[in-house]
Amino acid sequence: MGVFGKLFGNKKNEDNTTDDNYIETIINSSKDEPLAISNNNVMFVGYNELGGYYYLQTFIVGRLKVKTKNGATLEVEGSDYNLKLNADMPEFESEPASPLEGYVTKIDFQIEKNDVDKIKRSNVKTLTLFIKKEEHVFSIYKK
Repeated sequence: MGVFGKLFGNKKNEDNTTDDNYIETIINSSKDEPLAISNNNVMFVGYNELGGYYYLQTFIVGRLKVKTKNGATLEVEGSDYNLKLNADMPEFESEPASPLEGYVTKIDFQIEKNDVDKIKRSNVKTLTLFIKKEEHVFSIYKK
């Protein structure tokens, strides 16, 4: 660490600590257990069936702030499978989430009935969310 780092602290280390605390704050503020986490975001997941169509509902809480009319894609890498899910609506927008100083982004993805059981904590390795030209990689949350 350089002289300025010793005098004023290392900004990079402070950011990592803040991110860890930030993620823990999000997790502790919910009664639900998240499926996955990234550096700045927590992903909560649920399922819904409407008229014979199945949806993977995601709630991403954190620093992700997006507004798009081009939809999103979620790639799920599992133990012995890969799924590519498309958002059911092309248009969505993050909403402010106070007091977390972050945002909530709700995205529903179309999923086939036979793929619903594949997305379980024990089967999933990573989830990669593609929005616009950005890639957000989530790893499975372990207590």
